[in-house]
Formats: sequence, structure tokens, C-alpha cells
Amino acid sequence: MSVNCIDNNTGINSNYMTGKKRVLGKNFNIQIEDINRGSKVNEPLMSFSNPKTGESVEIHRSDIYSDDTPIYILKGKTAEGEEFERKHHAWIIDPRNCSYAELMMLNQETGNTSLVDKQRADILFEKTGAKNYLDKADYSKAIKDVMEEYKSSGNWDAYLSMDKWQQSLNDYTSVPVYFDRGIMERNGVKGSCSFATVKTAEEIQKEIDDRVKAAEKNGPTLREALANAFPNAVNTLYSFVGSSVVMTFDEYVKAMEEMLRK
Repeated sequence: MSVNCIDNNTGINSNYMTGKKRVLGKNFNIQIEDINRGSKVNEPLMSFSNPKTGESVEIHRSDIYSDDTPIYILKGKTAEGEEFERKHHAWIIDPRNCSYAELMMLNQETGNTSLVDKQRADILFEKTGAKNYLDKADYSKAIKDVMEEYKSSGNWDAYLSMDKWQQSLNDYTSVPVYFDRGIMERNGVKGSCSFATVKTAEEIQKEIDDRVKAAEKNGPTLREALANAFPNAVNTLYSFVGSSVVMTFDEYVKAMEEMLRK
């Protein structure tokens, strides 16, 4: 019994409404040398450096990059003078805990590639207090803090511009990710993926089923059970996983009752 729930109050991401999801495949586990097929690396999309620390960073798309495999190669020199080359998968970048370099990758993914977009990121870099481009920081909080400053000063043009940028990042990072837990753990990724909780499809379905079962104790009908299980359920839209048909609450209850009778 698979269902896409469309309500932030349920604790399940609203992107489930349309069935929009990402499946993290085995390409995530490919080594850098295999991705680049030896020494090959595409020309940098952008580069930036810090004259104070000597740090320099180049962002490249890997040679297997696609919408379904948005793997980037990060190359450069650390503040300590050490050369590095790393791979990053854009789907698992979390603005609540990412580096400036990762934030710039999200800019590439969301089409925010203008000089103004980089200037916004520079403002946030200063706001977080991060010392280096590879240091992790909460850029989501920094965005909120900067927007609050714009609001307090009445700088509404900057406020709205930052808000639009923030929303584009949210739209990208909030898509649920399905994954092979073993692959993720081997790459040191645990707990959360972007704004969505990282769970397998089976774990997500179990959560939904458990909520429905718990709710059934509170009411004699399926309609009442669902209404008790999910806040604002009556005003929520629904669709079955893999289906593009969007239903009202009453239409969904009817469809569920028909399925249960079979």
C-alpha cells in the first residue's frame, strides 16, 4: 500500500505528492580515477581563491555528469598548501552543514551562476565565520540571519532577491533521495540527506503504514483514521507512488477502501 503524502505537517516531504524522487545509484561509489578515466577532468566551471590564506578551488563537472548523476570534481590547494581532488554528489549536499565550495556546486545545479549569486554566497561565507572554503558551516541559518538584517533595515530588494535564491536551493535539496544504505555508509553519509531524511523506500513506507495503524485505534473508519494520523489531511492532496493522478482526500479514501476490499 504505497502512497505519496503531500503535507509538511505529516513530517513527510511534500515532493511525495508528485512522486518526485531521486535514486542514488552505484555511480556514487565510483572512485575519482575511474570517473575521470585516468587524468581527464573537464574544464572548470568556476574557480576562486583566497589571497589571504593561499587557498584555491576549482569546480569541475565529472565526465559522467548527468541530471541523474550530478557528480562534481573539486580540485585545488588547501590553506596549508596541500593539493587535493575530491568528488561530490550534489544530491547529498546539505546547506545546513556544507562548505562554501559545496554551496557553489548547488549554485551550479540551480542555475544561480551570475556574479550576483556568487556575491550572495560570499556574504554568507563571511556571516558563518568559516575560515576556509572547505570548512563546513550552517549556510541555511546564515541565509535567515542575513534576510532578517535586510528586513530590519528595510532593504526589501535584497531581501526578496535572497529569498528567491534560498527557495531555489530549497526546491533542489528537498527532493527525497532513495539509496542503498550500504553505499551511503561506505561513503560516510549517515542520518540525513539535504533537507530530507535519508530513508529507503521500504523505511518510508513502513513509517506511513505505522502511522495509519496507530490511527486506526482512534476511529472506526478509514477516513477518521487517516484524519487522525495526518494533520490537515482533509485539505491535503494525495497520489499513489508511481502514479501521476492527484486526488482529493475523499477521492483517496474511496480508492483506499476499494483496494482494501480486494
